[in-house]
Amino acid sequence: MIRVMKKVVLAPVDWVVYTVLNEKQRKALTDIFTEEQKKQIKRIITGRKQAERQKLKQIKYHLYNLGFTEKALGALEDYYTNIKDPQLKRLAAWELTLWHANQYTKEGAGKALEYIAAAKNGENDADQLRRIAIVQAECHEMCNELEKGKEVINGMLSTQRHADLYLAAANLEDALDKRMEWVNKVMELYKLQPIGFTQTDRSPVYDDLQTIALDRKIEDGPKVSVILPAFKAEEGIRVAIESILSQTWQNIELLAVDDCSPDNTAKVIAEYAEKDSRVKALSTPVNSGPYVARNIALDHATGDFVTINDADDWSHAEKIEIQVKHLLDHEHIIANTSEHSRLTEEELKLYRRGTPGKYIFPNMSSIMFRRKQVLEKVGYWDSVRFAADGEFKRRLIKVFGKNSYVDLKTGPLSLPRQSVTSLTGSSAFGYNGFFMGVRKEYVEALEYYHHTAETLRYPFPMTTRVFPVPEPMWPKREEKTDGKRFFHLVIATDFRIINEEQISYIKEIYARNDGRIGLVQINQYNVAPSKTINDSIRNMLDEDRLQMLVYGEQIQTDKLMILNPIVLEAYQRYVPTVFAKSLDVIVDELPSHEGYHISNCLKHLKQYFDQSGTWYPATLEIKNALIEHHTEASGEINFSEHAWEKSWVYDEKTN
Repeated sequence: MIRVMKKVVLAPVDWVVYTVLNEKQRKALTDIFTEEQKKQIKRIITGRKQAERQKLKQIKYHLYNLGFTEKALGALEDYYTNIKDPQLKRLAAWELTLWHANQYTKEGAGKALEYIAAAKNGENDADQLRRIAIVQAECHEMCNELEKGKEVINGMLSTQRHADLYLAAANLEDALDKRMEWVNKVMELYKLQPIGFTQTDRSPVYDDLQTIALDRKIEDGPKVSVILPAFKAEEGIRVAIESILSQTWQNIELLAVDDCSPDNTAKVIAEYAEKDSRVKALSTPVNSGPYVARNIALDHATGDFVTINDADDWSHAEKIEIQVKHLLDHEHIIANTSEHSRLTEEELKLYRRGTPGKYIFPNMSSIMFRRKQVLEKVGYWDSVRFAADGEFKRRLIKVFGKNSYVDLKTGPLSLPRQSVTSLTGSSAFGYNGFFMGVRKEYVEALEYYHHTAETLRYPFPMTTRVFPVPEPMWPKREEKTDGKRFFHLVIATDFRIINEEQISYIKEIYARNDGRIGLVQINQYNVAPSKTINDSIRNMLDEDRLQMLVYGEQIQTDKLMILNPIVLEAYQRYVPTVFAKSLDVIVDELPSHEGYHISNCLKHLKQYFDQSGTWYPATLEIKNALIEHHTEASGEINFSEHAWEKSWVYDEKTN
């Protein structure tokens, strides 16, 4: 009876939340509640539909964050095929559309178009319909169906006027002047001055961007320190500097920091410093990355407010004025950001960068904050090579409160340059709309530190790390031999679900040997997304003798140990490259659950590490059972003559 009543009460609530309310209304509703209240509500509405929604969320997490591209994509397709609920079927179709569209290939676009009708079926949310139309038009363009794309966007424009639709229409124009007409409709929508290109005797290029017909200058008012970190930017830094010096808000100092560039970046900065007293030329002692460069500039800053401009990105002339005026009008706000749209360098077209049907979104690097208050309470940016914007934002919100940080709806006040190399070559350390590899590890590490730290004020220079991060993020990278770092021992397993016996074993190895140990996180499929690296393991990491190794690194080791072969069952992309002299697989339990096949484990072991290793069953019974019940693979496995004993690794010299 209670179950029936619960269904009767909650069914209309679910329908209202996910069908009647649009995305902005849902977000406004969730902002009302505290995190604890949200948990209580979630417990109340937990049921079959909620479980199915969580299942879809978990599939997405495995597909994007964990890199189970084959298994999770198959699970998403199965989910779409078998789910009966129309709302969830629509959501699954949308996720399949995005996955294929975000491959940015003709084949992917064609596949995405197959799911568009199902993604739209029964959808009433105007925001979602717009996003679907934008992705659909983009896919038509990729398939050389330009007129179909225009038809989709024009159809949507007949029902709603929106900046993202204007930019989608711009992308469907071959002629640059026609494209800019659409772009300037966006500027008009946000009451911004139009933009264009300086007149030259050649075709316009990105570096010719300018704000048109704006003579207004504001000489009075608080000073703004604009920090511009630069590395190998001699070709693009002029457009960034010119756009800053041409701001309507004239009371600025431009702190341009060269990060030991091998080209003429420092020389270009010096030229501007000679011409304009507002420009200060600075440099890092050694190449350290943009956040160390920012921190050096922050030490020299004298402005009431501080903001950032990346080295080769153009900014609209009203950008600083808009952000300053907001802070002046809202004294309780500590920091704000403006919006941006990415512009491809070669074609001069807008680029979504993995965002779902949006071209305009918050620019975390545009942050403007009150210098004295932030330096006193929060200090400096984390001294890492990348990804510190999000960490800085989290600290600001934790220290000053959620309402102290505002992402302003300004329209695109920056047009960051998107190069061909960044479009086609997805970096192992890059960000494509989700955290994976090194960035996922960084987020878990910073969240753990923020939860346990006594203070969130970071010093500079950061002589000792406040929490360990993987080597690719270090300001001073380690010297490598043929691109590889050496570790005496590498241990791979799923450290989210590692047991106490295995933790004790790692602690013993660490205590008994002086050599360096690397840990490789290989994920077991279907572990809850809420699970993170075990606290005991997290607390042991030290950036010296025990380090977390990440996708994109190349590692040389004397011995690689896989503590549980179950982590090898489903292939995942985000595993570092490890060259091991010897590889040992420890089997301390029999495959017992459906979908765990030793043959798959062996195949993926070879894919990851180019060898099948020696398998060490913990007992003779496990060895015999493997041979008897897994004949499809047992013949290929090189079993040790002896059962595995923990003591053997203690006796081997690793120093």
